[in-house]
Amino acid sequence: MSYFDEHDEGRIQAETMEIAVALICQISSQNKNYKRMKEQVDRLIHRHEILFTGMLRKLDSLSIKINNNEKNRQDRIDDLLCHDLTTIFNHLIQNDDISWGKIITILAFSTFIARKHSEIADRIAHVTGQYIVKRLTTWIRDHGGWVNLIY
Repeated sequence: MSYFDEHDEGRIQAETMEIAVALICQISSQNKNYKRMKEQVDRLIHRHEILFTGMLRKLDSLSIKINNNEKNRQDRIDDLLCHDLTTIFNHLIQNDDISWGKIITILAFSTFIARKHSEIADRIAHVTGQYIVKRLTTWIRDHGGWVNLIY
């Protein structure tokens, strides 16, 4: 049962972007939901560092191929990385199989990548935040909002 009505979606969307940007760009926030999410993200990154490293290597290998073959390569690499992130996120929540654990995983993997590629952390934060806003706001609202984060 949701404690929110449709008008609260804007607030949830704003909080989603705040949490995503703060986590991924490693900016401190006083938001208590951010603090709880950060604990979960850090725990998941620590627990799955080998898996995340392997996934990142695959993404980086695509970047190397582009880097050797294109003139405007940095923009192309950034675009490809963001496209690949969206593809990974879609695969994770295919068939609308959404859970707090999957939302945490999306944020954790994005944070992990941003820690390794700090030069595009803001772009990763934007792509991740917008993905969650567009695809998952209704689910978050229907499950009590960020304050009801299950962990």
